Amino acid sequence: MKKGCYVGVLVLLLGGCGGADDSTNSDSDGVIPPSPRLIMDVESTANMCNISEKKAGVDIIVHRRDGSILSSYKSDAQGHVDLPWSSEASHLTIAAPSFFSGSVSWDIRTELNAKAGDYGIYRFTDERLNSGCECTYINIDTSEIATVYSNYNLYANNAYISPILTYHPLHACKRNNKFAPVNFVLIPKQSGATAYAGSIDPNTIDLSQVISLSSSIFEGASHEGTLLNIDVNSSNYSLRSYSETEYGRQNWVTWATKEVQLFPELFNRNLVSASQRIDLGGNDLGYLTYNGLTRRAVVDTSNKLSLNLPLNENLMLNEVTRLMGVMGGAGNINYDFSFNSATMQGLQITLEQGNANWAISGPLKGSIPDLDLPTHLQAVFGNSSVSSMSFYVWGYGGITDLYDLRSELSKSSRSNSPIRSTKLDNYDYEDITISAY
Repeated sequence: MKKGCYVGVLVLLLGGCGGADDSTNSDSDGVIPPSPRLIMDVESTANMCNISEKKAGVDIIVHRRDGSILSSYKSDAQGHVDLPWSSEASHLTIAAPSFFSGSVSWDIRTELNAKAGDYGIYRFTDERLNSGCECTYINIDTSEIATVYSNYNLYANNAYISPILTYHPLHACKRNNKFAPVNFVLIPKQSGATAYAGSIDPNTIDLSQVISLSSSIFEGASHEGTLLNIDVNSSNYSLRSYSETEYGRQNWVTWATKEVQLFPELFNRNLVSASQRIDLGGNDLGYLTYNGLTRRAVVDTSNKLSLNLPLNENLMLNEVTRLMGVMGGAGNINYDFSFNSATMQGLQITLEQGNANWAISGPLKGSIPDLDLPTHLQAVFGNSSVSSMSFYVWGYGGITDLYDLRSELSKSSRSNSPIRSTKLDNYDYEDITISAY
């Protein structure tokens, strides 16, 4: 069997893909065989607001178990895909260009061990749509806050506001014809002090004027932070919190003092995460870093919150090192990240190059076939080197397995609610990234 594109890309990291004949191309408007079928919709989305449009011409590739191409399709004019899922079908790849920071980058996503069903809405960023967003700058004068709360650091939506700059412009865009509130948090510079939170509603303010931020927005018991009792199984960690709201995730705060304070009367659904980063040094392939994170929903602020980090950096490193030793040859590559199967449920391997990103998702334990791609997608990688490769293991407390997650993400993608399901609240991940020299 000819060497597929996946192996070719790995060779670039270890040392593009050569041309290969595509399997029979077809179109979702062709003859419709009996079920089972796989359906999805594809959209381009702005990154400043929730403007979107149907995305036609997206590549949909169905692979056999060995990674070879069984058939390929394109999303129709309405961004819709409806294709047969035969007994030979095993893996699914979706590929389309994203437009970000003034350049084009190909986004390739492969789902190993795919099944028929509804895959929801796949979205690709297109910053060109930002021109249709209604955005403005909210000009804030923070001089009063700097005087009254001189022993505090002021954050607006998790962005630090320097007291030296009393005039601070905040960029805001409407979603569904409405600005989200701007949330402010005062974090004490010293431990043992109370944090404060407040907000302003840009929809009720004359935004053509400079807004003098009043210290009164932090007054009242509901604006005082409630200190959490947090237990973390490591001395090397950082803490962060946010709230799920009707405007999406809001009130992001990084707690440098490691004293997390929440505001349950202002935000009734809060989540806290502990994370750690470990530099693992370099080898012949590049520089290796490990990251781990544990996130939990806060049900009762009076109870201790346990954030037990995965702490599997050595087991992760051993398996990644073994895999890098066998990658580069044709055929399936067996992998096993099931050492933490009680918490984790899936694996994602991501390859990044200057103008392309390829994410391959599958179960914790299995094999990666020598995935092939159509010639025009192979050309995306060309002969330039892969800049990084990540091995990412994840798990959700409210999810049973990989297929349950895919189903939940499908439902979530089609939902009109900006608030994510509580099944996705409790979350763990760890990854090792190899950055080429």
